[in-house]
Amino acid sequence: MAVAVVQAPVSALQDSFKALELSYRDKQFVKQQLSRRIFQTSYEPSLEWWSSNQAEYVKPSDDPLPTCFPASVSPSSLWDGKALVNEPEKWLYQFTEVDIRHINAAYDHFVSLNLPNNVIARDTYPISEESELYKALEKARQEINHGLGLRVLRGLPVDSWTRAKQLVVFAGISAYIGGRRIKQGKQNVVHLRDITNLDVDKRPAITVKGQTSGNQGKIYGSGTFQYRKPLIFAVDDKNVISSYSRRPYFGFYEADPDVPALPKPKHLALDAVHFTAEQFSLDLDLQKGDLEYFNNLTVFHARTSSEDSEKNARHLVRVWLENKGQELPSDLREHYDRLNDGIAHAWPLEAWDSTDPYVTLADASTESK
Repeated sequence: MAVAVVQAPVSALQDSFKALELSYRDKQFVKQQLSRRIFQTSYEPSLEWWSSNQAEYVKPSDDPLPTCFPASVSPSSLWDGKALVNEPEKWLYQFTEVDIRHINAAYDHFVSLNLPNNVIARDTYPISEESELYKALEKARQEINHGLGLRVLRGLPVDSWTRAKQLVVFAGISAYIGGRRIKQGKQNVVHLRDITNLDVDKRPAITVKGQTSGNQGKIYGSGTFQYRKPLIFAVDDKNVISSYSRRPYFGFYEADPDVPALPKPKHLALDAVHFTAEQFSLDLDLQKGDLEYFNNLTVFHARTSSEDSEKNARHLVRVWLENKGQELPSDLREHYDRLNDGIAHAWPLEAWDSTDPYVTLADASTESK
């Protein structure tokens, strides 16, 4: 997966989501209720609130682990980011000039086929198995699936490429990291960027109120640790994985006013996951031309706030990649197979051409895989 963010003040978010004409199940939210949703049960966790309320929590004396859960785990994705940041050789690969020549040759081959972007794959974007680039991508794939759970590939010369070429190269390299691309609503890619300085008619439908200071991303190893569904799953009686996003539990600002406030113990528990992960997080100083991949089931990810300036305009592009090699419990496998079914056809070139993939998640065609 690759991730992206745009930033807007709450008022801009509200205007943007109103423009989408979303139909909520509950349209009667009054200002007081909405204020409580946003600021008391917040998408953005409050360390002050959690610390003060956590101090009052008393763990039940009889609180066993669920059946089949291991008493302890030690996966390769269990690490301390404060130490890992000083070992970039474990998670960072720098493209060489020879690599870039291979990347450009693969792009030229794909263009010569005169095919739509939806068929970008290893056979249409060929990289020689004898090349050092292929070996680096294979190592990245292994590291993401069986090692740290993340990999940063650095040094694409994006300034000299058109946006269309950037997307083809991104998708082409990604074909060597994961399986098929997963639809994001009606799109294969989503652009996320700071929209505060854009004209209103160019603001994208999806807006995110700040989460990567400058270009900083956060990755969290998930081995250190139900409201609507389980959050952590046991696999193989010796490990755990986590399928978790904060949005279904807390809502996403004005986009999800119908998500009910969590009971206090569950709110505290999910904030504990967040702040425990943050304590051991790896802060990544992302640079222009970086590709950041991570396994969404073995590590968590987040971003701190960002604001464009004349010298630094943030623009991230995201793809979701299927990972059939990931071991999953049967119920979670069925959930992902159902969610990931279907094919998207859109490849927007800019953020303002994008739609909110969470709003239109079910709108992509449901052709069988």
